[in-house]
Amino acid sequence: MTHKRYIDDLLKARLSEENPLIQVVIGPRQIGKTTAIKSFLSSSGDYHSADSPTPLRFEEIQNWWSQALTKKKPLLAIDEVQKIQGWSEVIKKLWDGAIIKPKLILSGSAALTIEKNLKETLAGRFELIRANHWTFLEAQNIFKMNLKEYIEFGCYPGSERFRKDLDRWGEYVRDSIVEPAIGRDIMQLHPVENPALFRQVFLLATQLPAQIVSLNKLQAQLQDRGAMATIQHYLNLLNAGFLITGVQKFSESGFRAKASPPKVIVHDNALLRAFERPISKKLTPSQFGHYFENSVGARFLEAGWNVSYWKDRSLEVDFIVNGPSGEKWAIEVKSAKVTKNELKGLSEFCKRNPDYEPCLISFVDQKMDGIKSLSCKSILSLDSNRISHGL
Repeated sequence: MTHKRYIDDLLKARLSEENPLIQVVIGPRQIGKTTAIKSFLSSSGDYHSADSPTPLRFEEIQNWWSQALTKKKPLLAIDEVQKIQGWSEVIKKLWDGAIIKPKLILSGSAALTIEKNLKETLAGRFELIRANHWTFLEAQNIFKMNLKEYIEFGCYPGSERFRKDLDRWGEYVRDSIVEPAIGRDIMQLHPVENPALFRQVFLLATQLPAQIVSLNKLQAQLQDRGAMATIQHYLNLLNAGFLITGVQKFSESGFRAKASPPKVIVHDNALLRAFERPISKKLTPSQFGHYFENSVGARFLEAGWNVSYWKDRSLEVDFIVNGPSGEKWAIEVKSAKVTKNELKGLSEFCKRNPDYEPCLISFVDQKMDGIKSLSCKSILSLDSNRISHGL
């Protein structure tokens, strides 16, 4: 069974234009990029995958391009294009030198590699489609997931049929999603001097969702301790692989923020639940609170909002966000009812920064005077490619 996402409609609209640009679809593994591309191609286009354990040579692109041009309406899609040596230079040469061009779709799961090559080599020739992890609205419509299930298990479409058997579900997430993302999308393309340490950093981060973690403390918990710069580099690679982001501290000046400890946000909660031990154990209220906050932070990040956190001694605000329509929100995320006194950080931050509006995202739909209430269902349905209403 195929599940149609916004990617299909975007490809159809853009490639129906006269002389369309190269369409580049980037995003994590197992969220529907390939399905959408194949669905769009139907039987009329050429699809090729470069997702090989060993990198392919650039001549493959030349061969595929030539084959596509033999068709009456040439349409070519290359999946995981970043795995091909010198891919951007070859495509630039073919694109610029062609009198007749195929409609061209490129896709990949390594943001750092693809975007760097696009900007350096193919500037002005492409449009980007960001394929994000599934939103709550999509999970609800397609898989009939309720809000609690979405927060606890995230949503990777391929894993959903196994969710009644948690051991099998966890194995699928670890073996078919995490391992290819780490082993192929990251370590095959980027220098990782200590693979064991890299995996430890990932595993430890999955145990600290929505928590502010100093790199010193992170280093102290690792079995194989590496240099601080190496650990930071590995966190950056996990971000480029659409797995984990270290959200920075809010700072008006923008200088102190980079030196502050990051707040760990894991991009889909399946990556948290699959590494719980034992996996069948129910989440505690505290764990669920971290999962809820993490899912909110992840959704803002994936929807393209600017996200930070704020902390001053004992005062803290979960997220400070700037949105695409000028939204400036200071947000507390709560899984249970709270008192006004528990939101002292929120009121203090907004006193110091009056252009930010205080907001509460409550799993139990709590309302408070003087604080904007944001629907958790709407926030968890935010998408960078569509506008979500009812906030």
